[in-house]
Amino acid sequence: MSARILLAEDNQNLAQLLEKFLRNSGHEAVLAATGSEALRLLAAGSIDLLVLDLNLPEISGVELLQKLRKSPRMNTLPVIIITGVYRGEKYAQAALKLGVRHYLEKPFTKEAFAHAVQDTVAAIEAARHKPALLDALLAIYNNRQSGLLMIGDSSPIAFVMGEPTLFQARGKDDFPAFLLSRKKISSEDMQKFVESGEGRLFFAEAGMLQLDDLQSESHHFMMKTMMENLQKSAGIIFDETATELDQPLLHVSMPKLFYEAVKLYPEQFKQGEFNARETALFPARTERFYRLANLISLREKDILLLERINGHRSVAELLQGNDNPHDAALFLNFLHIMAMITLPGVPGAEAAPGFFQKTLFNRPPDEESVMEDMVIDFDDIVEAVAETVVIAMGNSGMAAPLSEQEIGFEQTVQREFAQIKGQDYYAIFGMTPAGFSFNTLKDAYFKKIREYSPERFMELSGATSTMAQDILAIYADAYNTLSNVVAKERYDEMLHDNKTLGIDGKQDGQLHAKIQFQTGRVFLDMGEFENAEKAFQDAYTLAPDNAGHAAFLAWAIYRNSANSNSRAAMDRARGLLTKSLQIAKSAEAFAFRGWMLFDEGRDGLAEGEFMKALKINAKETTALKGLRLISEKRDNEKKGVLRRFFG
Repeated sequence: MSARILLAEDNQNLAQLLEKFLRNSGHEAVLAATGSEALRLLAAGSIDLLVLDLNLPEISGVELLQKLRKSPRMNTLPVIIITGVYRGEKYAQAALKLGVRHYLEKPFTKEAFAHAVQDTVAAIEAARHKPALLDALLAIYNNRQSGLLMIGDSSPIAFVMGEPTLFQARGKDDFPAFLLSRKKISSEDMQKFVESGEGRLFFAEAGMLQLDDLQSESHHFMMKTMMENLQKSAGIIFDETATELDQPLLHVSMPKLFYEAVKLYPEQFKQGEFNARETALFPARTERFYRLANLISLREKDILLLERINGHRSVAELLQGNDNPHDAALFLNFLHIMAMITLPGVPGAEAAPGFFQKTLFNRPPDEESVMEDMVIDFDDIVEAVAETVVIAMGNSGMAAPLSEQEIGFEQTVQREFAQIKGQDYYAIFGMTPAGFSFNTLKDAYFKKIREYSPERFMELSGATSTMAQDILAIYADAYNTLSNVVAKERYDEMLHDNKTLGIDGKQDGQLHAKIQFQTGRVFLDMGEFENAEKAFQDAYTLAPDNAGHAAFLAWAIYRNSANSNSRAAMDRARGLLTKSLQIAKSAEAFAFRGWMLFDEGRDGLAEGEFMKALKINAKETTALKGLRLISEKRDNEKKGVLRRFFG
């Protein structure tokens, strides 16, 4: 076996001599001249054996060894001690208790060093051939086995149909020690538990922890115990005859455990070997992928990588150009471990689900291109303004007859259109903000529109007919704005801020769009989503290239209960959000899309959208609320064990 050996020695001449010997013996040698450098290299992972001088600068070898043995991830790392300071049998015995297999005092012979390395590497090789906890867990989960799993001296873990449901803390001190380290109980509480000889429920019964807290801490402890020992092989025993249960029951999702473990403890998955072995292969989904994909809430970056897997891209292609190829490789390794992908040597087709699957939650947000017809279509316009048209156009009996002395109607329309171009909404009805009244508004409005009967429209040429329609639209907008208290307040504010704006083409459109947008925001805050949708629709129609108009219209459509059963409305809301983000990245648009994804159960993607929103605006309320709900949902998943397990 070829091992990767870290040689921590500050004597440069000796270090170079030992490095040459190790390389000639077929091993890979990595050098560290200080304890700090050695610790950094160890933390990076992929070290099989540590050759350690006890008298290192910065962090001594003694302190480094203590840190290793206290670390759950490196407490079983094989170590060979070489020292010229700590001599004698008592030091060798102390090192033995810390799991040191060979203790060499300087000067040592070449043969002694060769024997220590060969013996330790042989032990590593033998351990690798024993099934590790990782293999045992995969077998238990895949075969849906029930029984009791022993992991050395740790509290045994009970499995039911392949899923861990509890651990037996009775007679063990690891769980109370865990609670003590997290300051959940006192040392006196720990002593009382040990003396009681009872199970975990004692902590709740004795009033040391509330039951929900006990559940949460137990779940955390069981996950931690399994994650930290995935490569442990000694003392791994699974007894399918054991039936004793220790309440309260728990539930740990095995796919979720492996997904989290491969990120938190990558060195336990031999990632370097995976990369070297698999880069030329072509990942493809299996049928099992579809069985497990909806059981895990994937992170956004993993979902995006998953989207690129198609059976025709190699591992190397998938990793190329990735912002974090190491994390990407870890995720591919996870998929392979869970048999969610195969790794054939040639490109090929992927498997189909093989069963009914309504939705695949872990997919990217739909980013299809937004067509220009995102503006509400003609049928919708007719439906939305039909009532206004009837009011504006009246009926044949409403028309006021014109006297023979009056000038032609076509000239009247042209003159009126020219007159109202520079006027605000109050002025076109002969009022001022100070002298406004609703009765005056009503009388003035209906007096104006009675002049535009359907018969009169028949007298107009094409260009003047368009002017007449514009005039009616202006009167309708002005009347709707001034007759609505909220809209009127917004109009007054904006009119005060910019008195030069009047009823004049683009300027008026911009002003009215602002008014409608602000009105929609107020309705949104009041929870009047139908009115908000109408206001935002007006703003969007007037200014469709405004990112805010598109985003808030999407949100109002989505929140309007009248649209809840309309797939077309929901698709339109998503399309509007996509368009908004194409125009400009805004915190609100990301937050709204995150909420929609959260409602779909796509928590990983939702969390990513909420985080994007908070990067733009750290106080964005929808994103903050969404993240809080995701956190609460995850906590509830831990606490609702009995319902989920037996329901």
